[in-house]
Amino acid sequence: MIQKFFIFFGACTVLYSCKTNNPTVYLLPTLHTLHQINGQYSYRHLREKAAELKPDLIAVEIRPEDMMQDSLYLKKNYPYEMWMMKQWFPQIKTEGFDWLGSDIEGKPIPENYWKETAPIKIYEKALAEDTVYFNKKSKCSHFNTERLPILKTKSLPEILNSNDGELTGKFYNCLAESLRGSVHQRVTDFYDQRNDELLKNIKKIIAKNRNKKILFLTGDDHYISLKDKIPHRTLQ
Repeated sequence: MIQKFFIFFGACTVLYSCKTNNPTVYLLPTLHTLHQINGQYSYRHLREKAAELKPDLIAVEIRPEDMMQDSLYLKKNYPYEMWMMKQWFPQIKTEGFDWLGSDIEGKPIPENYWKETAPIKIYEKALAEDTVYFNKKSKCSHFNTERLPILKTKSLPEILNSNDGELTGKFYNCLAESLRGSVHQRVTDFYDQRNDELLKNIKKIIAKNRNKKILFLTGDDHYISLKDKIPHRTLQ
């Protein structure tokens, strides 16, 4: 009887432990510079939403190795809302989960990196200069054109309930199909790899922050790729 009691007690303890070791995860899409234009989802609205959630941890689209850099460095390399979170909420722990390429992993981002040496910028420039494939790519542009009115004018709930996600998925599928088999496929390969690396980093943060309320901020394009791969609570 005593043995059965301890077996039952042990099982309950394990179940309780599993239940209470689950963090509460929120995934919040951001608009980068479009926050300046969108009066329904401005930087102020973003900040208010983050404050309303009262997270224990805010994870942002900044590389982990860059989180301790000064604001001048961060301003050159990251969207405003990402590096400002630490200043808006100094009392809340912040972590980074971005990935920008294997060439600079664990290293500071060099001066003029985005203009001169970033592989993805070189790939995108080569694509823009290739008339044949640029024209193929242009056939996908209408999906982003349709997205713009949503991202420029809608509130966060309206964006989440719109067809923005569907249009984004169609754009990237169209782009991948247009470039498949060419040298320019390296553009979409890089986009896919970045999303994969972001997902890995997000999962690491979730795994090491048990019982915490975690708010992840990621650009709207990445949000569409990540939202179905990360269990999270739906924002109201």
